[in-house]
Amino acid sequence: MASTDDPPVAPYILQPLLSDVLLVSEESEGPVEITCVEAWHSSLYLGTSSGEILHYFQDPTSNLPSYMFASRQVVHPSRPYPITRILLLPTVSQALVLSRNSIAFFSLPEFSPLALGRIREVNSMSLDLDRIPVDAGEEVRVTVFTKKLIRIVRIREKELRLIKDIDYPSALVGVQRSSMALVANEKTYDLIDLNSVQKIPLFAISSSPDGDVLLQPHVASVSSGEFLVCSGTSEDEPAVGSVINLDGEMSRGSIVWNGYPSVIAVEYPYCAAVIGNELQFHSLQTQQLLQTIPFTSPPNLSNVSTTYSMPFPRLAEKFVLVPYVDDVDSPRREDERQIASRLATVSSSLFVFSSELGVQCLVPTPVLLHLDALFEKGKIDDILEAIDRNEETSERAFHELMYIRQKLSLYYFEQGNFVEAEKYWNESNFDPRIVIALFNPDDVKGVPWLYAGVKQALKMPETEPSLEALLVVKHYLAGWLEKKGFESVIEAKEVFHSVEVAYLRVLLKTPMTTKEEIYNFTDSTVDEESFPESVKLLEEAHKYFALSRLYQSRKMVAQVCDTWRRMISGQWEDNEFTDGEHKMMEYLLRCKDEKIVWEYGLWLMRRSAELGVQVFVDDRRKTKIDAAKLKDEVRKVGGEAWRLYLENVVLIQQHLEFANELVLLYTNDVIEVVESNEDARQEIIKSYQEYRALAPPKVAYTLFLEDHKAQSKTQDAISMRLKFLNVLQSNVDYDVQEVLRRIKPHEDFLITEMVILYGKLSLHHSALHILCHSLADYDTAFAYCLYGGHVIHADDLPTVVTTSVSREQQSELFKLLLIEFLKLKATEDRIKCTKRLLEGWGNLLDLQFVLQMIPDSWSVELISGFLISSVRELLKTKKESSLMRGLSREENFRVSIVR
Repeated sequence: MASTDDPPVAPYILQPLLSDVLLVSEESEGPVEITCVEAWHSSLYLGTSSGEILHYFQDPTSNLPSYMFASRQVVHPSRPYPITRILLLPTVSQALVLSRNSIAFFSLPEFSPLALGRIREVNSMSLDLDRIPVDAGEEVRVTVFTKKLIRIVRIREKELRLIKDIDYPSALVGVQRSSMALVANEKTYDLIDLNSVQKIPLFAISSSPDGDVLLQPHVASVSSGEFLVCSGTSEDEPAVGSVINLDGEMSRGSIVWNGYPSVIAVEYPYCAAVIGNELQFHSLQTQQLLQTIPFTSPPNLSNVSTTYSMPFPRLAEKFVLVPYVDDVDSPRREDERQIASRLATVSSSLFVFSSELGVQCLVPTPVLLHLDALFEKGKIDDILEAIDRNEETSERAFHELMYIRQKLSLYYFEQGNFVEAEKYWNESNFDPRIVIALFNPDDVKGVPWLYAGVKQALKMPETEPSLEALLVVKHYLAGWLEKKGFESVIEAKEVFHSVEVAYLRVLLKTPMTTKEEIYNFTDSTVDEESFPESVKLLEEAHKYFALSRLYQSRKMVAQVCDTWRRMISGQWEDNEFTDGEHKMMEYLLRCKDEKIVWEYGLWLMRRSAELGVQVFVDDRRKTKIDAAKLKDEVRKVGGEAWRLYLENVVLIQQHLEFANELVLLYTNDVIEVVESNEDARQEIIKSYQEYRALAPPKVAYTLFLEDHKAQSKTQDAISMRLKFLNVLQSNVDYDVQEVLRRIKPHEDFLITEMVILYGKLSLHHSALHILCHSLADYDTAFAYCLYGGHVIHADDLPTVVTTSVSREQQSELFKLLLIEFLKLKATEDRIKCTKRLLEGWGNLLDLQFVLQMIPDSWSVELISGFLISSVRELLKTKKESSLMRGLSREENFRVSIVR
């Protein structure tokens, strides 16, 4: 009997199918042996040395392989010739039986004789293995190797027809792939093109020097373009298996047997051969001997038409999916067990048989068990080489490959080779939650399922992950985030919940993480499930600005504003948040939630009056603001905010009904400066002194003040005063008497202000007196007269000054100014200013009045310019009067003629 105690990595194990074979019948004479085996679906067909076909069918009620006897058919009724070969043709419901060099025809599945005649002198037969028919009724072409010819015949359900004869005598065996057949006679192997009838001679079967040793040739198909053949010197000497391609060349390394095989068979990637009493298995890939199964007597071996399938519980135990958490009680457990049992079904076309053994199937050990055993021995290079050769030809093969790659990822992770670990995480269909569990099990959401064998290999790290590990897992999780929305992701909600939280955690743990990486995460669409944990992680890491961006990505306006308020106020510190108050202002301008705009706009106003007011008065804002409510709220805030608000509505929006409040506010501000700011007081006095010391002509005092503001220590006070002067002189309506009353006690400091107010009250004599004597601002005095009492030089803010001054008003004002100029104490100033007035605006003055006012001590030369222009004006006026009188007389004359 064969030994079944082979190691789990052996290529095959023996599975008994039929042990008690009814070989002997009443007609049998002597011992009977099994000579060939075929299988089709649930039927076994056994050829015997007594010329019978025994039909067995599988018991469908049994869980174990169990076959029942169905029928016995005699091939040659007259004489018991041994059955050499059974060839099944299911598409035409026929079987070809080769016995004593003759092919007979039988029906399938019952194996009744068919009257289609016989094909004689046959040594062997072969189907075209590349074109095996599969559809019912489809005709079959069989290549028959006879003593004289190679014959190609066509077989239909009720028809046998010769297609072609090819001259090749004494063909003993042959195998066909497409148009090529590898054929052997008693001495040599040849490759024959059946279409063009061309032969490629190969080599001798026997290499015996005397040439008298005849060996049985063996040919087997390896692949669509390769054949395996045997050659040797004698049965007891080592033999060689050579793989020949369609060009007649050796395409693989040679297999070496310790004796000449009695039979060979191929089930890629293995070659099986019977050497004496042993069944030997070699790898067609490496040509190594992998397994030997000894028998008590020489067995026989065959590839059958229909593979036999059987469950492999050890395999199912390895790749059944189980929950990551042990105590999960889920109906899915049973479903996964059933799936694993279905997938863990292995198939084989290799049958071994003898009279002692009966019929057994050589069941291939699953690849996964081979590779798992290599893992236990630490042979990683062998595993890598094996999976590179492996092809995913079935669903089971896919799971086996995924299983091994997952174990490889865990191996490399334990070894600290994180780059390779990531490679196999990606290639193995690994649930990313298992990877996440290696770093932080708390981030795993839901219950991931994994192969049972992989779970056994899963070891949680005992130390904190290294920087290299963090960088690799960051890259891995980033790749998974790109899969969001893929329908192929199972349990997508739980998976991406886990991935997002874990990815953010790794980002925050990794020193090399840039703020752009964090922002890219927060600005993307973070799932609702992972959002709360993302908020918590960012808060714990003090990434408050990134947190606000996360809120922005979800349009959580209130939370954005609250986060910014905490950072602006200093409750939270984050250096990435810069220019926060301006950001808040711009954000509120875009906000459409009126309640939030009011809450945070007023809060901002208390911190930064200018930006806070801007929130409510900027034309870009998206919300409607009740003007009355705004006025009340800003008034409550008071201070600079109230001032800026009034400036906006009065000076920009031109709501002049608020002008009096603005002017009075400015008045109080200026008075407060004068009363409480000693530096400002001294600065004002100094400015007056420096200005008075300037020789005319000189700029207006307000322009002088503006020019010197940059060098002043009290710039804010000067700016405030210039704004006050600007609004005082504008055409807005305010209580002039009240303002005058308030600043009167400070008139020595607020000289220009007094001038404007006197002008508003038409107290021109007082205004001009101050300009000429207290301030020495002659330029402003000229402007005052020209514009009817307005001072126009303070222009720190835009204002509207409208003037409608008559010539008579200008004349009266310049008379007053002439009087004041003539009172100036400094002779030089008195002369310069009077001369400038008379030369510039003397045409507005009466000549007689001027002559009366000019001191007798002045020379005519000083006022010569005025006198010349006055005389010219008189002559011009006289000429114009004469012309008008002449025109009038002519008009009267014309009227009298008409009458």
